[in-house]
Amino acid sequence: MDRRMLLAILLSMVVVILFQTFFLPKPARKPTPAEVGSTSPEEVPPSPTHDLTAARGDEPGPSDEVAGTVDPVAGDASGWAGAGEEERIVVETDLYRAEFTNRGGMLRSWRLLRFDDPVGQPVELVLGSRELGLLVEHDEIRESLDDVLFESRRTSSPDGGTRLVFTARRGDGITVEKTFDLPADDYHAALDVRLSGFPAGSGYRLTWEGGIPRAEANHKQYDQAAGTIVQLGKDKETLRPGKFKNESRRELEGNVLWAGVRNKYFMAVMIPPAETSSRVTALGSNEAKTTGAEIIMPMTGGAAQHRFGLWLGPMDYESLKAAGSNLENAVDLGWKFFRPLSKLLLAVMEWMYTFLPNYGWIILIISVVTKVAFYPLTKSSLRSMRAMQRLQPEMTAMRERYKDDPQKQQQAMMALYKEHGVNPVGGCLPIVVQMPVFVALYGVLNNDIAMRGAEWIGWINDLSSPDTIATVGGFAIHLLPLVLTGFTLLQQVLTPQGDPRQKMMGYMMPMVTLFIFYGFPSGLNLYWTVNSVLTVGQQWWIHRRDPHPAPAAKPA
Repeated sequence: MDRRMLLAILLSMVVVILFQTFFLPKPARKPTPAEVGSTSPEEVPPSPTHDLTAARGDEPGPSDEVAGTVDPVAGDASGWAGAGEEERIVVETDLYRAEFTNRGGMLRSWRLLRFDDPVGQPVELVLGSRELGLLVEHDEIRESLDDVLFESRRTSSPDGGTRLVFTARRGDGITVEKTFDLPADDYHAALDVRLSGFPAGSGYRLTWEGGIPRAEANHKQYDQAAGTIVQLGKDKETLRPGKFKNESRRELEGNVLWAGVRNKYFMAVMIPPAETSSRVTALGSNEAKTTGAEIIMPMTGGAAQHRFGLWLGPMDYESLKAAGSNLENAVDLGWKFFRPLSKLLLAVMEWMYTFLPNYGWIILIISVVTKVAFYPLTKSSLRSMRAMQRLQPEMTAMRERYKDDPQKQQQAMMALYKEHGVNPVGGCLPIVVQMPVFVALYGVLNNDIAMRGAEWIGWINDLSSPDTIATVGGFAIHLLPLVLTGFTLLQQVLTPQGDPRQKMMGYMMPMVTLFIFYGFPSGLNLYWTVNSVLTVGQQWWIHRRDPHPAPAAKPA
């Protein structure tokens, strides 16, 4: 959706340019859990089911109970030697609260303590099930280890964090060990997987099947961003639930750097050791609006030992970049062509935040600075449009004279422009030149987690979402797009337009602006509104200083 909105903007600019070039005289409440989709796993859509020989348990999702034991298991028909009952282990740091279970040695809950969901609870990354399970494949048989009861052991990791070791053995010599290293001050965890005793030719998959819950009040933000993300070499693949209308699994091949799931601002990603995996299976359900991922790993002689990285946290560009493995590519900063400018703007904004800790004012300053920088171009553009307006009588005469010969009419027009030193597309240049800045800002303001919940003044309390002042009959009223539309209309009134067709096109633009910008984040609308206000001010100033410019002089 984001790219479609950007495409709509660019296409509208192309339409304006082509229209002016070839058809015109060339110018010039916090929501309730029911509204949000509760982050409680019992209230979110179920994960898609998959073809496993042993299905996952149907116990409820994560809870905030103190670590303990639940659901004793009577016997173990599969022959696994592990614990006699399920245990839950809780690890809590300043950054997160994690809950594991020895059933499958899996993650039941991972709550981010520094980020709240719309109902005021810490953001949850586990969607109503258990994650980071193992699926072993051999002789065309898939064996899920998700319901095996492991023995658990808790110690300290070498870096001062927590280490959880889950071990299970089977009578035929098979051993499975999963070791989680959980840092105290980072979202970059690790998982060691050790397998032995399986049949030769076996392989296994590390799985995250259920996606992650909504964390934003605006469901559209979730729907536009949620999906499976995979980094294959230099290429990033994003598969949203809509990709799985006719299938529930999709195979991806390449040098797998990482794979996982995301929502708007958070992600859970599995990072295999370098050059060990070349396949990922993306899972999805368009009906349930969930996606997942399986990283397919090799085994040698029925054994394997791999250390996976895990990122379970916010999609903060600098933190992801420091973590390595090109994790920062998960942050969508716009089209590849504009990403360098997006990164520059992001760095500038973060630098400014160190001495001006309010992104609303930072956006306003950037808008003012860019407008001042482009002022000479704006002034030249306005003069060009006014010169075109003065040439209207001669252009009308030429159209009448050569009405039966379009080629001669075009040649005569171009000669007239050249004679008077007029640029026929000069009126569009300021907008065209500013478009890269606008698109780069869109990438930053729409995806940088620093905008999430960032307040400015008054009713603008979240620069990552549209600014809502009221809701009428279920329809949200956003003020900034309305103000922007009003100043766009005023800008058209002040712009010299001699031809009725050009004037009609100009008055259509405010409606196009309202349609495109109405659902944009308030941070982006703030930038463009300030830009429009300053444009109107510049036009008024130029008119005031030069109300009746001399006719365009013929070149000597």
